[in-house]
Amino acid sequence: MLRSIFKNRDLSWLSFNKRVLEETSFDDLRVADKLKFIAIHYSNLEEFSRVRLAILEELAQSEINEVSDAYIDILASARVEIFHQICSSREIIEKKIIPELEAKGVILYKHDEDVLDIHKEQVIRLFMSKVLSYLQPVVITPKSKLFLEDRMLYFLIHLNAGRRLEDIKVILNIPKNVLPRFYSLKSHEGKHYVIYLDDVIRIGIRTLFPDYQFYGVYSIKLNRDADLHLDDQKEGELEEFIEELQNRLAIRKSGLPSRFQYDSAMPEKLVQFCKAALHFEGGEMLPVGRYQGANDFFGFPIPAGTDLSQAPWPSLNHDKLKVYGDYFSSIAEQDYLLHFPYQSYDHVLVFFNNAVLDQSVTEIMVTFYRIAEESHIVNALISAAKNGKKVSAFIELKARFDEANNLHWAEQMSKAGVHITYSIPGIKVHAKAALIIRREKGVYKKYGFFGTGNFNEKTAGIYSDMGLLTCDRRLCDELESVFKYLFHRIPPPHFSHLLVSQFGSAERFIELIDHEIAEARAGRPSGITIKVNNLEERTLINKLYDASRAGVSVKLMVRSICCLKPGIKGLSENIRLYRVVGRYLEHSRAFVFHHSGQQLIFLGSADWMYRNLHHRVEVVFPILDENLKKEVTDYLNIQFTPAVKTQWLNEDLRTLPWPEKPELYCVQQGFYEFLRQKQMKLQQTDL
Repeated sequence: MLRSIFKNRDLSWLSFNKRVLEETSFDDLRVADKLKFIAIHYSNLEEFSRVRLAILEELAQSEINEVSDAYIDILASARVEIFHQICSSREIIEKKIIPELEAKGVILYKHDEDVLDIHKEQVIRLFMSKVLSYLQPVVITPKSKLFLEDRMLYFLIHLNAGRRLEDIKVILNIPKNVLPRFYSLKSHEGKHYVIYLDDVIRIGIRTLFPDYQFYGVYSIKLNRDADLHLDDQKEGELEEFIEELQNRLAIRKSGLPSRFQYDSAMPEKLVQFCKAALHFEGGEMLPVGRYQGANDFFGFPIPAGTDLSQAPWPSLNHDKLKVYGDYFSSIAEQDYLLHFPYQSYDHVLVFFNNAVLDQSVTEIMVTFYRIAEESHIVNALISAAKNGKKVSAFIELKARFDEANNLHWAEQMSKAGVHITYSIPGIKVHAKAALIIRREKGVYKKYGFFGTGNFNEKTAGIYSDMGLLTCDRRLCDELESVFKYLFHRIPPPHFSHLLVSQFGSAERFIELIDHEIAEARAGRPSGITIKVNNLEERTLINKLYDASRAGVSVKLMVRSICCLKPGIKGLSENIRLYRVVGRYLEHSRAFVFHHSGQQLIFLGSADWMYRNLHHRVEVVFPILDENLKKEVTDYLNIQFTPAVKTQWLNEDLRTLPWPEKPELYCVQQGFYEFLRQKQMKLQQTDL
């Protein structure tokens, strides 16, 4: 059997999540930061289980034998990998993180029986005053219909009153959705003590049933299919679509079961009882640790005055952009490229706030994919609309897991007079762009913001992205055409500069690769450098294989899903693949082509996935300013510099050893220092 030239997307993503977990092994992280990566890893697995496992289940049960045979193996491999990662995470928590916490004077109780006598009264008081009112015990009877909500934690309690013939089984919720998962207890002998909500409940319920014999209290948890399948609404059915969205959001927690996790100490008889009671067929059942829901480590209480976290990298200001100055005059003079979160996201907020206050601004247009829960940008747009400016916003309601929040803000903006346009049937709008129009001396002038990341202040602090501020007519005129399509469905003219999904972006990428192939075959210099989150689109992967065979040097930086196999003789031997995981989530997309020495550089919102190029509206924009081209090149040169925390990957996505000692420890830290030193030199020059 011939080996496939493509890596499975789900298994490649799991390899990325394994790398996230491995971040806890690096010595630059302190224990609180390791907890953060444990939480990120678990959250990633949660989403994978809620969405991808259900899809793999369906494919494995396909009536087409070739499909089902292939995906039975993939599903099995994915389940094995998930189980291994869960076990690894548990081992890291128990053998590394808890001892490191203890060495720093923070004791996380590992069992309710470990709780010291000096804390038991406080725990009982906490249980009776804060926790008990949220508990909803359900005694299971032969007529019970057992239902567990998606992602919620429960106890299965096995007990006996001593005078009954049969044991009693009780399902009890662990209300971590309304209560903290961890509680700080009073310090003792100079040490800080922390207890799980789970153990507060374990101790408390025993005081309520003093005459009962407790055989066991076991944590259980169910994941359900969370895909809303919202891409099929028809044009002209907006009200019906919003109503359907609201209905599906309400029932998301009752989707089909995809994964059941239970305390590995639970007797097999109770495991089988749960399987029968939940009618659990076909999904995976995983024995895990005593405590589930490691994503709750995001909220672990860090005692004040301790050094359990890394020192932050203070966000830098762009030295040539005055934070509270006249941005429009500055942008009229030159383009600006911003690097988040290395540089402050305040620059974007000031851009919008200037538009609100500026009497010359007549119109604001913006796209939203994931809106922050407390959005300064949305509030600025509301203010602009109330001040009489024409404000239009495109809101994507099909952004998975952000549907409800986006709908909420869309309603708030609409009430304030913002013109709202919702999702386009059959596709998602993933573009990240804004256009501001000013009347200057009787002439309308356009100012654009093009980004690789969402207009979201929260994620801008942890996602590594780039944004371009420009008034270049070539770009702003074409961006206006994009907005006319989004708001009014007016088909845009040919794009000469922007690469817009749905309007020839994939074809343009193919043309650019073909040009490099032709140059290489003619014996002239060539080269391709690409940085994306995901690389899955097979036509473009095949084109990169063609480029490699022609002798084009291809460098790829792919954060998560990668279906391309590098380094295979006769196929991809001229392709090198790298991955960066660090303090920030790599999120920017960049595409660089040698192009006969003219060097074309593009940034944007689009990954090279089939959905991004064929079922979304994405905007990829060129960097036209020569100084900014160098800025992007400097950034990418650092990204591809050998570093301890950067992976160089083979065809199986396993790490290859660097041929020489890495120059950097972490490329993210390297780029931050690069920007900081650059800022200091500019300040010294000004002096």
